[in-house]
Amino acid sequence: MNKEKIAEIFEKISELLEIKGDNLFKIRAYLNASRVISQFPGNIEDAVLKGEMSKIPGIGKDIASKIEELVKTGRLIYYEELKKSVPEGIFELLKLRGLGPKKTKILYEKLGIKNIADLKTALEDKKLLYLDGFGEKTVSNLTESIKEYNNFKERYLYPEAQLEAGLIISYLLEAAGSLISNIEIAGSLRRKLETVGDIDIVIASKSSAIAEVFLKYDKIAHIESNGDTKISIVLENGMRVDLRIVPPEDYIYALHHFTGSKLHNEELRSREKKHGYKINEYGIYKTEYNKIIVADEKDFYNVFNMQFIPPELREGAGEIEEALKHDIPELINIKDIRGVFHVHTSYTDGKESLEEMVKTALELGFEYIGITDHSVSAPYAHGLSADELNSEIEHIDRLNKQYEGKITILKGIESDILENGDLDYGNETLSKLDFVIASVHSRFNMHKEDMTARIMKAIKNPYTTMLGHLTGRLLLERKEYEVNISAVIDTLSEYKTIVELNANPKRLDIDWRYIKEAISKSVMLSINPDAHNKKGFDVIEYGVNAARKGWTTKNDVLNTYGINEVLNKIKTIREYKLNKSV
Repeated sequence: MNKEKIAEIFEKISELLEIKGDNLFKIRAYLNASRVISQFPGNIEDAVLKGEMSKIPGIGKDIASKIEELVKTGRLIYYEELKKSVPEGIFELLKLRGLGPKKTKILYEKLGIKNIADLKTALEDKKLLYLDGFGEKTVSNLTESIKEYNNFKERYLYPEAQLEAGLIISYLLEAAGSLISNIEIAGSLRRKLETVGDIDIVIASKSSAIAEVFLKYDKIAHIESNGDTKISIVLENGMRVDLRIVPPEDYIYALHHFTGSKLHNEELRSREKKHGYKINEYGIYKTEYNKIIVADEKDFYNVFNMQFIPPELREGAGEIEEALKHDIPELINIKDIRGVFHVHTSYTDGKESLEEMVKTALELGFEYIGITDHSVSAPYAHGLSADELNSEIEHIDRLNKQYEGKITILKGIESDILENGDLDYGNETLSKLDFVIASVHSRFNMHKEDMTARIMKAIKNPYTTMLGHLTGRLLLERKEYEVNISAVIDTLSEYKTIVELNANPKRLDIDWRYIKEAISKSVMLSINPDAHNKKGFDVIEYGVNAARKGWTTKNDVLNTYGINEVLNKIKTIREYKLNKSV
């Protein structure tokens, strides 16, 4: 039970208590405890074992005992009982954008709304308009939120699905490894889509016992189908898994087929049918009885005189034509990343100190780290005043002397783009920094034309080095704000400004579908972790996945270069823009 999970549970307790109309002091105590735990710098299990939790400001004896129960047992009886005291559908309501505990409580008490279906009916009957605090705008937003939720609820973030798939494969290899010739993830997960609807796994085996072993997996909630070659189950977390069991001689064909995408497979089959080939999950056939044998997927594509197409590119987006010309580039690899930008510290809303983040970057083998705490217009994130930023700059200068020859620490800021497109520091302050990431953190509901103009103006600022999380989306939580992405890319290109590929798996923004366009217009990417703690560096892997889907090579990404080249590139951007603005 890690601190993030404990903090989440305490936040949910505060929400449930608010819905039940409990004591305000008690509600705030749990909410405050959630904040304190999430920002706790040490190992929470060690603190519990040493009996130190109640000594932490904001953690009383009662909450300390509950933390101890969670750490030692993995559950909290108080929370479980509290959940039983409200309708189960209340938790769904709390997931809707724009509907917090207060409004949920009103809906429950005044209209008896217990779930999203009840809310949808009430909205259609216009019942909410008679409630205080539910004007036309709120009602409109809730209607939109329900649509978003229904689109999102049966999908999962890539890391969640990746973890579950890995656990299943580990279980099968441990329980029946001797019966398995090959095993691989397939489907959208293998293609590394940012969200997936289910998990596909292909197994090569001659034994029918594999099915029996799989059905003993202890996380199965129920079995949907149980056939000789396909088993469909649903896990306890609601995730669906399809297991395909094929003979070893059919494995490569099945893996290719079930990796997809549907568009890729249809295009390949249609094209090669004209050349006399039949392609399916059982093989490649030149005639009905002449199966062409291949050893791997490279051989598979070579049958058609094609270059191997990496799974990430199999989206029916021109990859077959490029493979025929042998023009698919060598895609970026995680090992190509030499440094990181977009790193937060405890100066603002980061969970670790500046030096801890530097040490972690050094331990991970990075040559440089770009510090970008939040700017003055972000009070929710303890944004830095100009004086506080100066203090951080001086701290970085001291650390650069201390770590000279080991790692370079770049002075940056994540500067808010104000509603009018200005950055929230003056040029005198910005000029002290090595680089600036400009990001939108407010007023997401602007008209498309206004939002586009806002971002374009920020790009033109001579001190903007890169544009952060272009669309502001939070996958499966918040849709992107309306913006003309192509127009933004054109402006990035004209002003030689870098676009961030935010590697946080909830963002992955810029969307991979626009990366090819950006690269074609000579816009450089930077794959940034947006790290708020030491583990935050781990997400770079997901950014690299998205970059690969966007046909990105090593040379297209700022942080694949050495420190001297990086310094030269960001200096060139500033000089170019300063000269352009004269």
